[in-house]
Amino acid sequence: CMSMRSRSLPLASSALLLLLPATRAFMAAPAAPLSSSGAAKAQTCTTPWKMAVEGDIRVFLVRHGAVDLTTPEHFYPKGSFYGGDDVPLSALGEREAKAAGEMLKDEGIDLVFSSPLRRAVYGAKQVASHHGSMEPILDDRFREIERGRWLGLTKEMVDEKYPGDLAKFAADPTWKEHGGETYTELFERVLDGFDHVLKVAREKKASRVALVSHMWVTKSIVTNSMGLKPTQQDEWAKVDIPTASISVMDFPREGGREGVVVSAGVKPPLTEEEAKEAMAGNKWGG
Repeated sequence: CMSMRSRSLPLASSALLLLLPATRAFMAAPAAPLSSSGAAKAQTCTTPWKMAVEGDIRVFLVRHGAVDLTTPEHFYPKGSFYGGDDVPLSALGEREAKAAGEMLKDEGIDLVFSSPLRRAVYGAKQVASHHGSMEPILDDRFREIERGRWLGLTKEMVDEKYPGDLAKFAADPTWKEHGGETYTELFERVLDGFDHVLKVAREKKASRVALVSHMWVTKSIVTNSMGLKPTQQDEWAKVDIPTASISVMDFPREGGREGVVVSAGVKPPLTEEEAKEAMAGNKWGG
């Protein structure tokens, strides 16, 4: 399987043009064909990323599976903001999370970190289950972005109930009268947490680390290594991080948080019916 970027390519915002077409190519790959029994046949390529450079720390950034916004405790319209609310996974989301764990079963993962929200913890446990008896390490810094008074509302509902909120939020990176976080605040807390992940990995001499979290958390880490700032939301929007997708990054054994994006937003293999359900579902990240 071909990787989407060469190890030797420099990191810069211009790398976006190199990164995104390949990301979409992986996303557009056909689902695993079905056998006569209805089960998905094994694909010849279940890990579409290149081998890590010896000595590097490889980090697998896994987004949680699809969520259920129809439970009595969390009954929200499709496409609504749910952010840091502890919404559960749907049945499809659980299957997606298991598929992501299965996709990483041969990676020899040494450490698993996770957001404390249950949709991420479930996925982290699926990943960890293939690598001994380790327990995921929970860290609040990897929670999804807080949406304040927009919680449970669609963009159209926010415009109606709080006119001007979305426009002000988009125009001013410091505006937060909605009571939630700015993308800059999210970016800073996520990278603070990620610095800790790399520190622990270096101290423990771990070479493979998984972090299971959320769309905006994953985007923060990936775009940082692409040289993109949280104020560049038009560019962030081009980085697709679907549910249960895996993004792969390599970091030097010594050094900081500047890494190489090997691949981004790779969905695990699903059956044909699951793939159709996922494509028809809610792609909004909350």
